[in-house]
Amino acid sequence: SLLTTVENTGDGPYGIDQQSPDKAYALTRRTESLTIVNNETFENEGLIPLEHRPRSTNYNSDTDLTLVSGGNKAMTSIIKVRKDKVVKVIGEDVETHPHDYGGSLSTGHPLWVNNRQFFMLDRAAREIQLWRRKGELLSTIYTTTSVHHVLQQPASTMEKGDKHTYYAVEEGNQSEQIPPAILRFELRDDMLVETGRVELNSIDPSRYDASVMGAHHASFRPDGEYMYVGSAEGNLFVVNRKSMEVETVIPAGKGAGHTTMLSMRNQAIITNHNDTFVSVIDTVNHEWVRNIEVAGSASPDYKSQAHTSGVSLDTQYFYSAASHDGVFYRINLDTWTVEKTLPTGANLLMGSFTW
Repeated sequence: SLLTTVENTGDGPYGIDQQSPDKAYALTRRTESLTIVNNETFENEGLIPLEHRPRSTNYNSDTDLTLVSGGNKAMTSIIKVRKDKVVKVIGEDVETHPHDYGGSLSTGHPLWVNNRQFFMLDRAAREIQLWRRKGELLSTIYTTTSVHHVLQQPASTMEKGDKHTYYAVEEGNQSEQIPPAILRFELRDDMLVETGRVELNSIDPSRYDASVMGAHHASFRPDGEYMYVGSAEGNLFVVNRKSMEVETVIPAGKGAGHTTMLSMRNQAIITNHNDTFVSVIDTVNHEWVRNIEVAGSASPDYKSQAHTSGVSLDTQYFYSAASHDGVFYRINLDTWTVEKTLPTGANLLMGSFTW
């Protein structure tokens, strides 16, 4: 059921990211500010002014600092969350206009590397930048197209040296016929060093056309051996982490984007942002299992399904939204049916779950 709504969060609220246990920040992508939301009362506790529009955040619980990457400028603000105060801003105060697959946002998702260093993904410049939190640019890797986000294998699967290895999702460029790719690199002291790269269509370039492809997000299988990367034309690419090769391709839906792992079931659910259904796959055999209809309409011109999903702690239910329809829903993971829907009268695109 709908508990409440948070009013006056600024123009263009998009994501709402959890920070410390007691608060979240609503990202108002059309204004240069964040809105503070109390996690207990769900009250609006005011704005934090920024020098740029916000794109997304990454919170470091050790230091109580959060990164806020720029939506319209290649900048990052560092906020002391307890005080809701910007303590440092890095980057250039100039608007940029990236043109690769992932849209016009100036940066990708930020990421703390440790308590002193972080990544800023400059999408227009096609760069992964390593910064010291005091404001010093340490190292840069140039990428073939914009990078959407950087991830690591699950910590429980890491061996010696793995904690310094990262994987970046290069989004691709349809007009320039550059396919999306996974870039592997390492942090060696204060330097970023590329160690591998695989283009998603390399498994069969004659079959997978770069002019219709585009990557959004990647997820690791819980054992850390494989990455699952959806692509715009409707395929899920399975990448072997060690060999950096595409091992197989699984059919999904148009706008295949986020992969939600159902680790206790050895399955995953693929969000198809431009289709009416989600796709269920078997993560042991890398096989398609079924599609489940969740949206009443779909189009290349809008997101039919939300970016955010959640799985209940007992792994009984999957939750997400048919965003363009304005419907929040849950799927029973035993019967594989949409068990309940909740009309909200809002275009639910991104959020967070607090269990």
